[in-house]
Amino acid sequence: MSAGKKLFLTISLVILLACGVYTAILMAGSEPTYDGAETDVVALYENPQDYDNTNADGVASIIVNENLDKTAAENVVFSVVFNFRGYDTMGESFILIAAIAGSLVILRKTAGMQTESAEGKEEEA
Repeated sequence: MSAGKKLFLTISLVILLACGVYTAILMAGSEPTYDGAETDVVALYENPQDYDNTNADGVASIIVNENLDKTAAENVVFSVVFNFRGYDTMGESFILIAAIAGSLVILRKTAGMQTESAEGKEEEA
């Protein structure tokens, strides 16, 4: 790898790291969106059928109240991600796999490229 590429890669990584640290500091200083003061998490985990969820409305009411009846999942988050939004989650997984595969194709080194560059150097000499 040439010195210019290494420098560009290093600068890019430093910028990404700085953005991540800056964002983490901003998030740490922000107010919490949910403090859990009104929810007894232990009671909800131990017996989700008997937990009072009368404040849920609309689609949230259906998902919360009928979760265990409609799915085999015991965790509401798992059921929403993998049962109610299964196709969406599968699509996101395929996009992630395609991005990784595309990155590997673009960034790979092939034997043909190395032999061509070696032949070009021999011809110059």
